[in-house]
Amino acid sequence: MSGPAALGANGRTVAIEDIAHHLSLINRFTGATSRPYSVAEHSLLCCEIAARAGASPVVQLAALMHDAHEAYVTDLSSPAKVAVNAYSMAGGGIPAWNLFENEHARAVRAHFGLLTVFASHRAFIREVDLQALATERRDLMPYDAAKHSPWAVLSEEGPTPVPALCWTRLDTPEREARTWREWRDAFRGRFEELRTETADKLKKVLAC
Repeated sequence: MSGPAALGANGRTVAIEDIAHHLSLINRFTGATSRPYSVAEHSLLCCEIAARAGASPVVQLAALMHDAHEAYVTDLSSPAKVAVNAYSMAGGGIPAWNLFENEHARAVRAHFGLLTVFASHRAFIREVDLQALATERRDLMPYDAAKHSPWAVLSEEGPTPVPALCWTRLDTPEREARTWREWRDAFRGRFEELRTETADKLKKVLAC
């Protein structure tokens, strides 16, 4: 296999400008939120969660970039992902969506030198992502625990459900007033800050 279909010689090259632009215009939950809520804003939230947890700059960068491949494959809804995989696996096939998405995720992470940090901090980044998800559902979605089924991904039927964040709200007028361009620029700016911090730290280590 020569590489992901949307990348490579016959597709796009990986560029942070494209990623920031696209993610700021791709809505989470296929738009089923009380206001436009982009993958870029979600990614910045994950980055902030990681920072507050004391993660190093490179782990914060991984948290920021964990959905960067969606700039090339888009953000498919969870039920759609399950359906695509089920159809493709019928009769002994492969989970097509997982293969397609994972191949692009790997290509993007390799481009930015993040494969190792994703491999070594997979569980932490997953937990950060789920904390963001729980907060997004609380603040932006018409979820009612009395009417709707629990979300298995948030472990709500288990002993330790994933909690929403107590230190932020996503339904504030200030967040809603920000334009997609502002979220794009914030994503790109945070990326550049963390890349600089990471590079500086590496230089200090190599100088020792």
